[in-house]
Amino acid sequence: MPIVLTALVALFLTLSLHAREVPEYQEMRVARPDGRSVTVQDLTLRRDAYRLHFRSGAFHFLAPLGGHTWGAVFAGDGMWELRPSLERERRHLALVTNRSGVDVLSDTFDSVILLFSDRTAEEIAEAEAVVTGTPNARAVQLYEQHLNEQKRKYQINLHLRVLQELLNAPAARGDVFLAVIDGKDFAPKLLVSDDHGIGALAARFADLSGDETALLSFDDQNGGFWYLAPAAGRPSGAKSSAPRKALDAIHYTIDTTIESNSAIKGTTTIRLQALTPGVRVVPIHVLPKVRLQRATIAGDGGEPVELGLVQEEVELGRLARLFRDEVGDADAAVVLPAPLEVNEPAEITIEYEGRDVLQSWGPDSYSVRARESWYPNLGTFVDTATYELVYRYPRRNQLISTGVLERETEEEGKRVAVWKSSVPMRTAGFNYGRFHKLSRPDEQSGMHVDVYTGRDRRKFASDVMADAVNAARIAGAYFGESPYKTMSVTQQVEWNFGQSWPSLIYLPVLALTSSTERVLALEGAEPTAVAGINEFAKMVGWHEVAHQWWGHTVGWQSYRDVWISEGFAEFTSALVLQFTEGPKKHDDYWERRRREILQKPRGGGVVHNDAGPVSQSFRLQTRYSPGAAQTIIYSKGAYVVHMLRSLMREGSAKNPDHRFIAMMKDFLSSYSWKSPSTDDFRRVVEKHMTPQMDVTGEGTMGWFFDQWIDGTDIPRLKSTLAATPAGDGQYAVRGSVSQEAVSGSFVSIVPIYADFGRDMVISMGSVRLVGNTTMEIDVAVPMPRAPRRILLNAFHDVLARD
Repeated sequence: MPIVLTALVALFLTLSLHAREVPEYQEMRVARPDGRSVTVQDLTLRRDAYRLHFRSGAFHFLAPLGGHTWGAVFAGDGMWELRPSLERERRHLALVTNRSGVDVLSDTFDSVILLFSDRTAEEIAEAEAVVTGTPNARAVQLYEQHLNEQKRKYQINLHLRVLQELLNAPAARGDVFLAVIDGKDFAPKLLVSDDHGIGALAARFADLSGDETALLSFDDQNGGFWYLAPAAGRPSGAKSSAPRKALDAIHYTIDTTIESNSAIKGTTTIRLQALTPGVRVVPIHVLPKVRLQRATIAGDGGEPVELGLVQEEVELGRLARLFRDEVGDADAAVVLPAPLEVNEPAEITIEYEGRDVLQSWGPDSYSVRARESWYPNLGTFVDTATYELVYRYPRRNQLISTGVLERETEEEGKRVAVWKSSVPMRTAGFNYGRFHKLSRPDEQSGMHVDVYTGRDRRKFASDVMADAVNAARIAGAYFGESPYKTMSVTQQVEWNFGQSWPSLIYLPVLALTSSTERVLALEGAEPTAVAGINEFAKMVGWHEVAHQWWGHTVGWQSYRDVWISEGFAEFTSALVLQFTEGPKKHDDYWERRRREILQKPRGGGVVHNDAGPVSQSFRLQTRYSPGAAQTIIYSKGAYVVHMLRSLMREGSAKNPDHRFIAMMKDFLSSYSWKSPSTDDFRRVVEKHMTPQMDVTGEGTMGWFFDQWIDGTDIPRLKSTLAATPAGDGQYAVRGSVSQEAVSGSFVSIVPIYADFGRDMVISMGSVRLVGNTTMEIDVAVPMPRAPRRILLNAFHDVLARD
């Protein structure tokens, strides 16, 4: 069946510039099978790693849009299979399916919903003749069921994804193929092949990756991205690409009014520019309960031109109301009358209002529920922009925002505050309520710190201030000065959730409690749980302060690189622990992280580490590996940085960390306001590596990152070393060191120490172990006296099983 584009182009060019709704989108939403059908026998559609085989049955086409057939319902008998292109994805499929190995994942079906912008309709029509008649009742029923599931279960507006490719000018178009399949063995799945990358599927996926192929499961107990990989033919091979940006936000002007009932009204103007030609559909990231009312773009002479809006209504079911969550495919977008010129700034203004951005916890306490989607944006964390934020709110309360407070006045019974940031930010946020304030300029860190606590927690303000200042000083000394010269540390009402915004930090209530309060609150809890909560209460503030450097100043390229934010922040909190409480507490911290990484959680099928590598990131959180994602991203990610510090340490230098400090400062200065990949960080490490780190002799640290970021091997290290007097102040160190439980090419550089007691432990050098091996050692070493023992890996220099 031929695809007619000329009529569609003509239709788009005549689009009214004053229509709030988008006619083409409305046509798509009301479209149903229109009576055109193709009966097939043994038809196969291949899309990258997917093979869909339709043994027998019929395709029923949806009503076309401007002559373009963009969807079909299949009813009959068929099967689909996925052949993973990468070993890491085969391992992940084994994890999520709880199977020993998955070379091919397959399932059978009796119906499929297909949405597409590619040649799918033509391929089907080439198999057999298209027959026109009365719409098939079962096909209509299947499609109606799909629409209900799209709102209730999938919560992704698949129509909007296809609309982008149909409305964008030819230069911006790509092929997208979406297959929704409720199979016999597995819960509903969405099979995706998308030229523009998975980040284009919905605005909230913008920071996922540029990978073109995905399998998204909608299993209530085991959902998520089961498969996510580059297209098989992509030259970059196994490496994931950066998320693809069609638009770049330059500046946000956000005017927000908070009503007495906590509802908000706002206007956001986004100054932006197109990075690629032909873009007309602009996906908007915003909380679904924030309803877009009107959108305009500045036209010639400054007169606003009305834009089309796409945002489905939110539907609330009983469970949704219970958990205060929305159900619906409410992904939003603004539709332009014509494509923007590349690199030419333009301004889009969006008016909106909504509820549940703020949740009241009493007359003076509020929780900001929409963390980074309370205002319309092009994607947080993947982009940086400057901000001007105007807030209007009841004068009995206080509001602390990202940026710097420029002025505060009163108008019509409301307080009006203007906050600005000339330094780029990845997102904007605020805290709201009534607070006690403590301020302190700190010359050593170069930051001005404000602490805001609830009035019933004001006695903890000085402790919070000390923690914030210590963290800022140590981070500044090791990484360089933060570009954010002000930092507001604010209490928020939730018990155990902290978050960092640029220049603004949320501390959970737990961080402002005494040990006695925690003992009473945790009565009956297991000792390990109590210890974990106490550690969290102590260190969460340090972690969130560290995000001013790692996460906000330096971002991350895709989800596979998010450890650069969270792992670095966790490492920083351990660094603060070392300098505030001593090396013994610091070493104990790494022992806890080692045990955590190698722990099999209650209810889990595998130990955290065996769920997958650091580079699998949030996808490690599955039904069979609860807690694995956080443990591997945070704890193992931190351990990776700790191991690099250990490798670069020079005990004889005035500052043994001077190489490591130089490397981290280089990374910060090179990638401020950028979103580096793990490979970018590796290249900075290679600039500062020591000779012993050059394992391959080629000046690369690929061996280290392959093992610790993309691999799951953890060595078991053993030692029989002992020292005996050899005369003339010499001691013979004899015995063996062994490495086990690793692959043949796995390399460990393991330090050896002499323990003289009374916390006197001296480095004697290191050994390089490759694969599963045992190395015999017999050397004479000058020592001041007989050591108590010879230690291997004394300070958790290498993440090991023992």
